[in-house]
Amino acid sequence: MPGFSVKIKGEGTDPKYCCSSCGLLLNEPRQTSCGHRYCKSSVEDLTRPDGGKCKVPSCGQQIKIEDVFPDKAIEREIQNIEVFCNNDDDGCKWQGLLKDLKIHRDECEHEKIACIHQDCGERIPRGELSKHLTDNCAFRSAVCQWCKEPHPFKDIAKHQESCPVAPARCKWCGKKGLTRAQLQDHQHPQTGDCPNMKLPCHFEPVGCQEKLERKQQGDHQKKTLTAHLNMVLAMILQLATNLEGLRDQDVESRENMRTAIPRLDKNIKDQGSKIAQLEQKVSAHQTEGATASGSGSSKALENRVEQIRAKVEDVIKKLAAWEPRVGTFEGIVAVLNREIEKCSSQMEAYERQRRQDREIIETLERKVRSLERIIALKDVALAEQDLRIQTLELTSYDGILTWKIPDFTRKRHDAITGKTASFYSPCFFTSRTGYKMCARIYLNGDGMGKGTHVSLFFVVMRGHFDGLLRWPFRQKVTFMLLDQNNREHVIDAFRPDPTSSSFQRPTSDMNIASGCPLFVPLSQLESSSHAYVRDDTMYLRVIVDTSDLN
Repeated sequence: MPGFSVKIKGEGTDPKYCCSSCGLLLNEPRQTSCGHRYCKSSVEDLTRPDGGKCKVPSCGQQIKIEDVFPDKAIEREIQNIEVFCNNDDDGCKWQGLLKDLKIHRDECEHEKIACIHQDCGERIPRGELSKHLTDNCAFRSAVCQWCKEPHPFKDIAKHQESCPVAPARCKWCGKKGLTRAQLQDHQHPQTGDCPNMKLPCHFEPVGCQEKLERKQQGDHQKKTLTAHLNMVLAMILQLATNLEGLRDQDVESRENMRTAIPRLDKNIKDQGSKIAQLEQKVSAHQTEGATASGSGSSKALENRVEQIRAKVEDVIKKLAAWEPRVGTFEGIVAVLNREIEKCSSQMEAYERQRRQDREIIETLERKVRSLERIIALKDVALAEQDLRIQTLELTSYDGILTWKIPDFTRKRHDAITGKTASFYSPCFFTSRTGYKMCARIYLNGDGMGKGTHVSLFFVVMRGHFDGLLRWPFRQKVTFMLLDQNNREHVIDAFRPDPTSSSFQRPTSDMNIASGCPLFVPLSQLESSSHAYVRDDTMYLRVIVDTSDLN
């Protein structure tokens, strides 16, 4: 990741804390052999297999991967730099150490987060998400006032325009108290019960657009007899034109059929040509025989005619044999045409059914999405309610917090690895209208106690009655690590410094923590003569002196 882009408290940033490449606060700092520092992601560009050069203009030294090492000292210093929240332009007043910034941003009311509705796409400050989901989101659930079904808010107006349960009134007879669906049945041409129902004219199929009551049908047909006959004539002429077109198409189909069997057509044409030639020869020979009667060649000519006649008869027989085949092929083509029309009708029916099924599926999907959105809203409300109940159960109002820390081994490991360096206790109060406070613990130490001690701090939080309280906070605070053998508790106490910002009236959710970085050595937790940790559980007690508050 590149460097930290944050607003630093005070006058500028020491250059040693800035990346030599991106210029931001170092993130996972690495130091090169030439002494310059880079973010981990920036230094990777300089340590390619072929090597890279330092990006400081006055340096330019060649850098290799084996000459780069993590700079933990600078990283600790950077993590303790005081910064402002990135959302300060939006009104967040938080300020604290850089290492606490991520924890704060995960809870910051001004941090912009995505709406839970995926189709919405808006990013809203965390503190305004609830209002957005209930008042502003275009995809929030809205219930139709008539059918009571949920729809996205942006679609509810369009749905209500066609809602079948919406109230309607018959414009023909004036009947009220109907829904849109009942109105359609009331006005149905065949089964409707509207006494003033307007039915289409009997000549509607030929173009008449008039709709009249039953009692007006007779007068209408008498008055418009000529117009109706003209409509019928126009339709007949149109049908005649269409029929002629169908005949032309039928002729074309037959031609296509004949071209589909080219050998048959060619044979027929060849045989027809031969017949014509033979007929011409027969006529010529007959003419010659008439002019040369009595000559010696007449007998030969007759023989020749008989031969030609035999050939003609043979050709006629072949044609007669081909004719049934042509008829058979025509019948096959007609059957195939009917089958194609039948398949086309079935395909159209399947397509209509597919569209209907798709519409049903889309309707069900919309209902599922609406239910998912409602469930998500319920889950958010339940989570908020659970958190509120848990807070109420653990809250004390006598200035004494007894803090149980279960799963100690895992939390200690998370602190050592840096996954979760610290965490807060439940809040507690000096009275119902008193100071609001909590504790913060570092199981692997912080500051001077890093890696050697458990660090425990006291935090003053912003409460509902701060305007009635005395500031700065001056009450004595006592920390106790409880020995579960009840032998020797670890006790430390301090009085607040009135000049410290940690004990002034809070301007954000909580002030900067203050307390004991060297509260108890880590080695003491493992003492065999005490039971500071038993059954993987630790108990702490924070006592605030309230004797002078009554």
